Amino acid sequence: MTGLRTELRRMWIFTAHQLRSRWRSLTIWGVALGAMGALYVVLFPSMSTFMQEYLEQAPESLKGFLGELQGPMTIEQWLGMEYLSLLIPVVLPFAVMIMGARAIAGREERKTLDLLLSNPLPRRDVVAGTVLTMAIVLAGVLAITWMLTYIAVPLAGVDLSPARLAYSLVALWPLCLLFGVLALLLSAWVRRSAFAITIPAVILLAMYLAEVLGQAAKSMEPYRVVSLFYHVGNPVEGDFPWTAVLLMLAGVCVLTGAAVAVFQRRDVFT
Repeated sequence: MTGLRTELRRMWIFTAHQLRSRWRSLTIWGVALGAMGALYVVLFPSMSTFMQEYLEQAPESLKGFLGELQGPMTIEQWLGMEYLSLLIPVVLPFAVMIMGARAIAGREERKTLDLLLSNPLPRRDVVAGTVLTMAIVLAGVLAITWMLTYIAVPLAGVDLSPARLAYSLVALWPLCLLFGVLALLLSAWVRRSAFAITIPAVILLAMYLAEVLGQAAKSMEPYRVVSLFYHVGNPVEGDFPWTAVLLMLAGVCVLTGAAVAVFQRRDVFT
């Protein structure tokens, strides 16, 4: 029990050190995404009528891409069309993919990895501490995003449930974290931070493209099942995707274990 407490303390010291060096980027990401969310909310009253008229005259392929609208457009549909389905889930994973790629390969390229490992810090704690840092940073960014977005709700005079907005952002947390941990695994394996960022980025964009094309063309619809965007859905309009969230969290655990195993077996280039 004492050994476990000691290891957890070491891991938390490492995590706290990383968080102290990243609080500025956390704030910038949160404020930027929150400001965009507030802008979307403020624009809704003036844009909803225009979008409704435009979609009524749009071709069927475009209607499939943007989603079927029953009656007047709601604020949930407006946010789900782009902000919660494109902007955050495509952009935010890059914040943690960069962290994951730089955690091992980046330090090795900067010739500081051997200095880090000269401390009484096991390699598994480096991996676990990095994953914990990414999880906390993502939670902080999404919390700031929720707060700033919802501040604009009474100003715009719209009816948006704070719980639904929170559900939609919480559902994106494991998705973003999954790609960050994948970048961490590749960082321990390929030894090049650029590759560790590029490979998850290509997978992320391919999944998004499969979802977009699946919505726009019926011939591409079967391929939507390979996209995490399809399984997450649009919680701001419907039910919370418990199955997808639990599977993504399981994927995070598997990739973390794989990153530990790979990092334990590799040499450090100095």
